[in-house]
Amino acid sequence: MNRRQFIFRSLALTVAASTGYAVYQYQSLQGSDNAAVLVLDALLPAVLMGALPADSASQQLSLQQSRDAVLDFLAYLPQHQQQQLNQLFQLLQQDLARLALTGQWLQLADLPLLQRLDLLLSWRDSYFSLLQQAFSGLRELIYGAFYGQPQHWLSLNYTAPEFNP
Repeated sequence: MNRRQFIFRSLALTVAASTGYAVYQYQSLQGSDNAAVLVLDALLPAVLMGALPADSASQQLSLQQSRDAVLDFLAYLPQHQQQQLNQLFQLLQQDLARLALTGQWLQLADLPLLQRLDLLLSWRDSYFSLLQQAFSGLRELIYGAFYGQPQHWLSLNYTAPEFNP
């Protein structure tokens, strides 16, 4: 085997192995709600930084309620938006896709909180409209879920309208 054959075979083997790994991860996460839960658990604290309660127990409860509200609301979105969000959640859980979207090899939950926020802000300011759309969609879902809960209305000085029967 000469040098050229060795290089081409090594390159082919590398491409085949990375493709097989990506396909395996995609199939293992296909149809799983687990990806949405993991991504939301990682991104909620970054998006809601400063709006969360000060004590740890209330903060965790608020994050869990907000995550559940987002997951509940997903069923009311149009079908194509549900598919896009589920695809985003699954891509952010796959190593190679996450590396392409975020530039990070680590899981989102393993990143420091400020780095997660910087990641989202880089999506907002990205030249790619797809990343801008992902940022806007996630932010609107998360804010809607968080501020849609009556216990957070006080911080907005909002009172629900009263309807006369």
